[in-house]
Amino acid sequence: MIEVFIAFLILYLKYRERLWGFNYERLNVYLLGRESRYGIIRWGLIQTGLIMAAVCFYVTPSSHCTFMGRHYAQLAADPFGFDPSNPVPHRILTSLISYAIGLRGQLIIVTNLLIAAALIFALYRYFRTIDLQPADGFMAAAFIAFSTVTLNTVYYGGYNDSLTFLLIFLMWAFRRKRVLFHVLFLLGLFNRESAVFLIPWFAFISFEGEISVTKRSVELLIGFVLSLAIYALFRAWIAQHEAIEYSMPYYLRGLIENPVELLRTHFENLWVGAFAVFKLAWVLPLAAAIAMWREGNRKGVISMLLLVLCSAAQLLVAFDTTRLLAMSFMIIPISLIYLVRTDAFESRRWVVPLFVCNLLVPNLMVAGSRIDQMQSLLAYSIWCLMH
Repeated sequence: MIEVFIAFLILYLKYRERLWGFNYERLNVYLLGRESRYGIIRWGLIQTGLIMAAVCFYVTPSSHCTFMGRHYAQLAADPFGFDPSNPVPHRILTSLISYAIGLRGQLIIVTNLLIAAALIFALYRYFRTIDLQPADGFMAAAFIAFSTVTLNTVYYGGYNDSLTFLLIFLMWAFRRKRVLFHVLFLLGLFNRESAVFLIPWFAFISFEGEISVTKRSVELLIGFVLSLAIYALFRAWIAQHEAIEYSMPYYLRGLIENPVELLRTHFENLWVGAFAVFKLAWVLPLAAAIAMWREGNRKGVISMLLLVLCSAAQLLVAFDTTRLLAMSFMIIPISLIYLVRTDAFESRRWVVPLFVCNLLVPNLMVAGSRIDQMQSLLAYSIWCLMH
């Protein structure tokens, strides 16, 4: 990325030798100073704004809604204006929020950026509430901000993924508040029904701690069934006004009629698409999994593996490899929490260099046989001037 090299050059010219001495501890001291001056919440908001601004230079922000994003923009202009040409009238939550706050139509792009920023802020704030260092929270926020979890929202206008990711994070953060947990799951369904793929992982993390297995099993059964029933009623109501193109038969047709060809198409370039989600940051869950296994923490390893497998299961019915696997993003903050708390592999010594190196890896979007590279803002601007 040309912007990364320019940023390094500017920092080197300004700080010279001090730049090479920069490490995790110095980052932490700096952030503590900012928190002391502004307060944790205010600084968290300032920091989030700066991170999002940097992300919008790292990849080109979309000025208009593209592909499926156009349908979400249509919903944001009129959430209940039933139109047979819109295949996603049931994925209404982000569009409804955008409409309610006055960001209608194409302005859903702004809504999605605000929601993406909310996830970045929530991650930093959560790390501070569990008594981890400011640098720990900053790195968690930065890794997610500069991964396809956020980059997709910035680069591909209109897609509603950011709210799904925020709700997944909140479900994990509030997994012991059972009513809130299931309310958040229901909201996730109204945003994008793919949340159902994470039910096995949601159930697994619900059994953490000293609890009655029978009681929790009954509670999970009731909670998930009730949520799915409410969502089914909503889908049925939508179906009374217009046909829902993206239905269960639609997704399963290819798997039933020609499963070999479907799997070949959907899993083509799988490893490239999977790598593109977090790029070099996959080192974090790998290091955490090895450390957990050595310590005998089998549940931790199973939880992370289950999260990735549940996200990958979407590829049985859809082929946006990188975008779909981004739903496993919680593996990054979970790994970081474990690594810094246990100081496994002296993680704080190499997390910052890993992040910097990660910035230099091209950002790809893989969907079946198609591979797109996201352009940075500067590269796009130069291209526009030359054409």
